[in-house]
Amino acid sequence: MAEVNDVAAALLLRTGAVTTMKLQKLVYYAQAWHLVFHSRPLFSDAIEAWPQGPVTRTLYEKHRGRYQVKEWPGGDPGRLTKDERETISWVLAKYSHFSAETLSRMTHMETPWRIARGLLADDEKSAEPIKLENMRHFYSRQRADPDVAVSQAAASSAMEGVELDDAWQSTLRRVAGGSMSADDVIAEEVRRITRR
Repeated sequence: MAEVNDVAAALLLRTGAVTTMKLQKLVYYAQAWHLVFHSRPLFSDAIEAWPQGPVTRTLYEKHRGRYQVKEWPGGDPGRLTKDERETISWVLAKYSHFSAETLSRMTHMETPWRIARGLLADDEKSAEPIKLENMRHFYSRQRADPDVAVSQAAASSAMEGVELDDAWQSTLRRVAGGSMSADDVIAEEVRRITRR
């Protein structure tokens, strides 16, 4: 298993200078997707559900007071296994183009952070750890077959008191299958609402 400092060093080796917030979110996504791909954690440090999104305290203690970092002394990317390096490459391909603020907003919309926060307001302090099982479960669903993904989304919505009718489930299948973008769905819904 990698050390979180090695993961941070490996990410920075590829990204160059980034804000500390962005580094924290990339580390979070690396942990989440490694759980999905390999059914085991990438590193052992807990990730906490802070108001700014997921934060690894070990990293925070090293970058506290700094806005940006470009290297991670004490971390060695060479200690990572092939699987760990592949996870980091995949995460960077999917997430590195997003800003720190966008990554933070994304984590706020995703279930693992929300469950760990419980009933706290977004700006209330918390050191509650985000459970690895919640991360693995949530992100595994992101890679599901479109029909499975829609069924899970419908079931989750029903648990929250929102029923997805057949038309919405059909729309979700098109998005999950890649024949329609989420932006197209939003634009279509805005047009429908404004015609009323």
